Amino acid sequence: MKITSLVILFIISFLPEISAQKFLLIERTGSPRTKRFAIYDEITFQLKDDDKGWYTRQILDLNADAQLILLGDAWIPISDISRFRMSNQRLIPTIIGGALQAGGVSMILGDLWYTLRGNPEYTEGGMEFGLINIAVGTGIRMLLGPIKYKLGKKTRLRVVDVTFGTIRT
Repeated sequence: MKITSLVILFIISFLPEISAQKFLLIERTGSPRTKRFAIYDEITFQLKDDDKGWYTRQILDLNADAQLILLGDAWIPISDISRFRMSNQRLIPTIIGGALQAGGVSMILGDLWYTLRGNPEYTEGGMEFGLINIAVGTGIRMLLGPIKYKLGKKTRLRVVDVTFGTIRT
């Protein structure tokens, strides 16, 4: 048993460095949690001094030494990225907006049901309030739902290469 483990340790000691994974990290001041993106993940970002809007690109490679990201056919320094948008949404605006939208649809369907059945006393304002609920719910989800980070003092991007070195005996 000891000889087998010594042989395996001896063989491992001659292996070159093994590169594990590279990540793009979003770090926030005061928070131990980071959001990480691996190679081939899509990111949405804005560049500094660029008024064209948001770009969505796939990460093709990361260079941890120079802090570069390969997006498409160009290497972009992470210092050129000014804002970053996450693909997931905030929880509370999504729930409230979805509830308002569902309530608006149920008001419209109830108004339609009672109109077709011939009970006009139950149909007063159902369509109008339903459309207002759908509009307000959609507005809440669109305005308050997306998570956007402005990179600067409190939030930063960093490229990390997790590399395992050789074992020294």
